Amino acid sequence: MKKMKKNLLALALGVLVMGSTVAPAVAQDTTKPRQEARMHKHKGERKSPEERAKVRTERMTQELDLSKAQAKKVEALYLKETKEREAKRANFKKGDKKDAAGREQMRAERMAAHQRHNEELKDILNKKQYAKYEEMQAQKREQMKARHEKGGKGKRGQHEGGRA
Repeated sequence: MKKMKKNLLALALGVLVMGSTVAPAVAQDTTKPRQEARMHKHKGERKSPEERAKVRTERMTQELDLSKAQAKKVEALYLKETKEREAKRANFKKGDKKDAAGREQMRAERMAAHQRHNEELKDILNKKQYAKYEEMQAQKREQMKARHEKGGKGKRGQHEGGRA
């Protein structure tokens, strides 16, 4: 009888210990996926490509003191880039390129698109503005790198700090 009480007490203690160690791990899984949380931030609606291009242009106008003509060109460039990115994202979600080689190809395409974007931007901005733009991009890369080194992920997960 005494041995049975000890076994029952040990079992109850074991269940309590196991429950307390599993509970925090289960509680962490209740967080929303990043995209869902981001959409919630915008009250369930994702901004249209036009709205995103406008916001980015306004930020660039403030930071680089763009003229109205430059701002129009930058907005058109951002709109084109956003639409291209959405089309590629839709193709990726269809499952075209989910293997390692496909992901590497997508990465190469993104890098090429980024290079084209920078070349077009260089044609729109004057030398002083473009130098400041490059400086801002370098600062963003450093912030991402620091965040990554602290153990946190950057905006898009763990990637090789080449993009801001």
